[in-house]
Amino acid sequence: MTADKQKRGHLGNSFRSLNISMSISLAGLLYGLDTGIIASSIAQNTFTEFFFGGAKNSAVINGGIICGYYAGSCVGSGISGWCMDRLSRRWSILLGSFVSIVGAIIQALAQNVAMMIIGRAFSGFSTGMVYSVAPVYLSELAPPENRGFLVGLKGWMNTIGYLLAGWIGYAGTFAVGNLQWRIPLAMQAPPAVLLAVLCFMLPYSPRWLIMRERYEDARKVMYYIHEHRGPEFIEHEYSEMYSQIRLESTSKHKAPIMTLFTRQYIRRTLLGCLIVNMAKLSGSNVIQNYQSIMYKNLGYEGRTVLLITALYGFMAVIGQTISIFTVSDHWPRRRTVLCGLSLVLFSLVVLTPLSKEFADGTNPNGSRAGVAFIFLYAFFWAFFFNSAIWVIVSEIFPLELRATGVGFSMFTQSVTAIWLSFAASIAFDKIQWRFYFVFIATNLSAFVAFYIWLPETNQLTLEEIAAKFGDVVSEPVGKALDEVEGSENHQISTIDGVGGDTKSGSTEHVERKEEHKI
Repeated sequence: MTADKQKRGHLGNSFRSLNISMSISLAGLLYGLDTGIIASSIAQNTFTEFFFGGAKNSAVINGGIICGYYAGSCVGSGISGWCMDRLSRRWSILLGSFVSIVGAIIQALAQNVAMMIIGRAFSGFSTGMVYSVAPVYLSELAPPENRGFLVGLKGWMNTIGYLLAGWIGYAGTFAVGNLQWRIPLAMQAPPAVLLAVLCFMLPYSPRWLIMRERYEDARKVMYYIHEHRGPEFIEHEYSEMYSQIRLESTSKHKAPIMTLFTRQYIRRTLLGCLIVNMAKLSGSNVIQNYQSIMYKNLGYEGRTVLLITALYGFMAVIGQTISIFTVSDHWPRRRTVLCGLSLVLFSLVVLTPLSKEFADGTNPNGSRAGVAFIFLYAFFWAFFFNSAIWVIVSEIFPLELRATGVGFSMFTQSVTAIWLSFAASIAFDKIQWRFYFVFIATNLSAFVAFYIWLPETNQLTLEEIAAKFGDVVSEPVGKALDEVEGSENHQISTIDGVGGDTKSGSTEHVERKEEHKI
């Protein structure tokens, strides 16, 4: 069944599939809240006085606290691939949720910088785990015509998390003493508890079940999630998944992490790493974590800084909400990414001179213009990237490497976040507005790389995407490798298998029924 016969995006989903996707997407809310809450915390005077006192190296300590979070994320994302394949996508999210609760408790009770760094590391482990698992989990449950929307829900919940972090931090200013930052940090726990409870109600990924040779369970999950689409759709999807996974399982020779660097998969590995690293190298997380400092550099002070930080979160929510209903599953992925990079680059090019000229706060209109372009940056990032990057990275790897590939990509992102966050804490103190030139350069470089090497994957099944990278597929059915931009339909092209071992989809489906009596 081809994608053009189904309703795309938000229109083709049942209430059940939306509930499942929203539950998994709480991982995005957890990431946004845990990552964003530190921005308002370090802006509180009571936080600074409690941890730094009169220390002159507060920028270094700030960097250490933020880097502790990303160090934990390195560990969480680094082992996420193993956990996804061994424990399942479902229970890996439960593990991450439990660690998040522990991290929130440690931070809320922190008595010194070391304890705060340890608590942040626990939270980082949690988000490194769940943020790697969620796009894989969602992409494996979603049909091709709705994958952008369903994986995009994680990005949407991510922006909700950032928004909550900003307003929780602002509300904290009305508390007394150290409760101004202890209560906001404790608020990381409730979403983690909710996500942990919901894990017991989620289905396993059908692709993971097939990989574990639990064929009947996989088929039951397919009917449970996609019952509204009818038996024809379910049997077609199951047959394609089953035959391709069986074919891939016969070609395993190396450990997954080593296979990522073979000639066959190195392009996908580099693309995956680049696209998720641009979530940091584009400047988005530096702006999120250090926006309070940026507003101070534009002349704002006190509670006004925290109010602007809270309002900033609305831009990402608005951008992401519009995106998942209009762009996801409708625009080609390449166009989305390239347009987004262009507009993000434009925002930074304008913000740089504004930050230079109006840093003293003597020109209110200039300062407001600087804040406006920070807000525009947030809107453009959420509209074009917050869904697309996670959809693409979860699509490009075959099943046997998907967990490891996404986990490794997330690991490299966490490594980037460590050195970039630490450098940013010093750079905003020492070179201030000149630091934006780094992000202008990285966005420009990424535009060139994606223009040359990023393929189009919209409306293709995960198994069909493998064919675009030259993998052998289990049936001679594929779609055109180069889609005419803006076209609603994909052309069908034949992709040959290997010798007599390759079967057609219908033949393989009949053989599967006979062998497994499902």
